[in-house]
Amino acid sequence: MKRSVRGLGWFLAVVGAFVVVFGFAGPLVPLVVIGLVLVCAGVWNIYRPSINGLIVDGVALILAGTFQCLAWLWVEDARASSVGKWTIAGLVQIVWGIRRLAIYPTARFAANDPQAIAHLESIVRELSKRKAKADPTVAEFWTGRIRRQRNRLGLYADGAIALLEQQVVRLERRGDIWIEARGTTWRGRSIKVEIQMGDLRLTGDMPAAHFERFERWKLGLSQPRPIAA
Repeated sequence: MKRSVRGLGWFLAVVGAFVVVFGFAGPLVPLVVIGLVLVCAGVWNIYRPSINGLIVDGVALILAGTFQCLAWLWVEDARASSVGKWTIAGLVQIVWGIRRLAIYPTARFAANDPQAIAHLESIVRELSKRKAKADPTVAEFWTGRIRRQRNRLGLYADGAIALLEQQVVRLERRGDIWIEARGTTWRGRSIKVEIQMGDLRLTGDMPAAHFERFERWKLGLSQPRPIAA
């Protein structure tokens, strides 16, 4: 999660710098202010990455998105098409910020065991490098409509490890994760699915072969990979 905070920090710092430049070129004082907010949030999370950084970048994104939605108040003779684009972009940023804030409660109460975290990081790195097409212990699915996100499941003997969007990692016991089919797309090659992981519910689509892999693992019909591998 700290890597996620630092990574987004670099993004906010760079984008914020461009926003400040455009604001001065405008000139548009509110744009300069929003750019400085993004830069400050980004720099803070780069040099002091922590779980609290989720609040910092979440609030910064919501403020930037709100300005995007209200930009027409400061821009004279703005075309309706431009206002529509600004509003859509602003809403995307607001939703992004809210989602960052929503992660905070879970991250805050996560266990802080350095040895266990280091072991989990090695497993996650190994899982990230596996080739999903050939590895029967990996299942992938896609979520999101505007921004498509690829998510990955590692199917182990003791349970599943989920690598989700925004670098979120979840550990689920076999009995706590369910995937149900809700229809097919792309001539049956992909399946619309609903994924339940404890208190988290996602909807997306999954390759039919990967859905079959998960079903076989769920029923204990396949040979799962040991968690220590």
